[in-house]
Amino acid sequence: MQKIDRASVPTPTCLVNPPADKRYSHLRGDEKEEIRQSLIAIQAQRCAYCERRTGAERDDGHIEHFKKQADNPSLDLTWENMFWSCNDEKTCGKHKDKCENGIGKYSKFDSANLVDPSVDDPDDFFYFVTDGTIRIKDGLTEAQQKRAKETLRVFQLADSPMLRKAREDAVAPHLAAVKVLIGINPGAVPAYVKSVLPGMSQAPYSAAIRHFFRDYLSSEFVCGN
Repeated sequence: MQKIDRASVPTPTCLVNPPADKRYSHLRGDEKEEIRQSLIAIQAQRCAYCERRTGAERDDGHIEHFKKQADNPSLDLTWENMFWSCNDEKTCGKHKDKCENGIGKYSKFDSANLVDPSVDDPDDFFYFVTDGTIRIKDGLTEAQQKRAKETLRVFQLADSPMLRKAREDAVAPHLAAVKVLIGINPGAVPAYVKSVLPGMSQAPYSAAIRHFFRDYLSSEFVCGN
């Protein structure tokens, strides 16, 4: 999960001052396609939650309402309430929709207790480890810890073995490259990282890659090598 810049594209025209009695279910196919294309653009064709790459076809993901339409009808045509989510039934938007009256990972939640990647910076809440796991950052308030835990549970970002392995695999080639450089010339690592890091912002599982690279830009690494 990484911060999404919603303002990087114009609000879809069908969501600008819609009639008061118009609902999401009333949208035409071309209007939903406009929303989909805008979401794909701001998210670099990745799921807003797990960051996996989705296909280019309409059925490769779904338009996700962060705050459920049934509980928040006044927000169902609100641009700020929409994301593009993958279609994995075990994670992300599909899993969120199953969290109603169940127990454990399916327990009902309050959307106010979730990290919104277009409002919050997920880097303030999570640290993605090289092995694909996710840790909640130290130093958070009790309320922030609750939001971090609920976000991981509702979207199943930490508990999914598939996502953990995918993040580990995404980092692996960069880890190998850095290890080679350390063996040749450790002092060259920060320069290499700075040259590669900008291109990683739109890669699948970019949070894990960015956090791995960031460790090699730290003063401890530079001074120690």
